[in-house]
Amino acid sequence: MYDRILVPTDGSDPATAAIKEAIELAAQNDAELHALYVVEPIPLGGFSAGAEPASAEWSDVVEKQRDEGNAATAEIAELAREHDLEVVEAIEHGKPNVQILEYADEHDIDAIVMGTHGRSGADRLVLGSVTEKVVRKSEVPVLTVRMG
Repeated sequence: MYDRILVPTDGSDPATAAIKEAIELAAQNDAELHALYVVEPIPLGGFSAGAEPASAEWSDVVEKQRDEGNAATAEIAELAREHDLEVVEAIEHGKPNVQILEYADEHDIDAIVMGTHGRSGADRLVLGSVTEKVVRKSEVPVLTVRMG
């Protein structure tokens, strides 16, 4: 039913429940798992740190975000490989909801599994804004997973 499953992560603790669910779903379907981290541009006055390509002033900020992304996707890959799953790790730059949807389209993703809240979950009362936008605009099923 599902050949390619996407699990976007921001490296936060709330993402852990979604990662576990995505791995279980991929194992049940013998599916390829795609772990995606999006480096989001941070507006700083007239500049935007995290945009690709980054200016020299912001290269350290972007590099730190990429390092976080590499660590987050590597953790997913390690957990998934314990279940003998094929894993594709990816880091994209841009608005998370846009990049998640574009990635899903470009890689023929069959389902997206994501947490209801991410890093800034405390100020997102009902559903994380990134998750909400993905749910509303996705052309493939989106499984949302609550933390805890």
